[in-house]
Amino acid sequence: MIGYNIIQQYKQKAETERRISVSKQHATITEVDELLLFSTKIPFSKALLLILKNRIRNALYIMINISPTTASYREHFADTEAQIKQIKENYVAPSPSSLQVPPNDKDAMALVQATKKIRAVLRSEHAKQKINTDLFVSENQQLEMMQLKINIEISIKRINDAKGQKQYNTAKQMTDKILKILNNLPNKDSDLEHKQQMLESVKNELSAHLTSAQKIASENQAQEQKDDAKRKDLDRLFADKQKW
Repeated sequence: MIGYNIIQQYKQKAETERRISVSKQHATITEVDELLLFSTKIPFSKALLLILKNRIRNALYIMINISPTTASYREHFADTEAQIKQIKENYVAPSPSSLQVPPNDKDAMALVQATKKIRAVLRSEHAKQKINTDLFVSENQQLEMMQLKINIEISIKRINDAKGQKQYNTAKQMTDKILKILNNLPNKDSDLEHKQQMLESVKNELSAHLTSAQKIASENQAQEQKDDAKRKDLDRLFADKQKW
């Protein structure tokens, strides 16, 4: 009886571990599938697409080893293998410059988050030695550049919004912050060079607004001081008359 209980406990433990492992691989596949949805918005290189598809393939391989009789795992694995073959033979990567940032903040921020998650996947695959260091560095740099461009587009929109509300000081601070990043960035492409020139022009425009506003404020303050002095003179004059 004791031996039977020990065997049952062992089976239950093994089944629990199996379910946890399968659930973990399912989560990996779901995460990658969600990231692949952004391939229509983020220009994926062939290497990056293969890294993501192979991550799915590896997860399915583990699931098949855990549960060899589950037909759906084998079917999914075969489909993924076929997709990998198709990508290797026919996929033509879009130019990184084809990145299109959505006009609204919510969708743009979703792109930023997706880019961050893809970079996290790259780090994970590199740590597992699934990809070599040169490939990791190259793909990570491309994604980092895309992430920067998305953030710049979001910031430019916010600068324009601040200008529209005549919040010139806020707009100037944001412009200075982006320009500092761009000025310190080596190997800028033509798109970033264009953005830098445009922001320099915006900075000059905002500086002119702030200088003008400061001049008007100073003139108003000087006029108020003159008016205040006149009022005090009148007060003293009438104060003397009240004594008569």
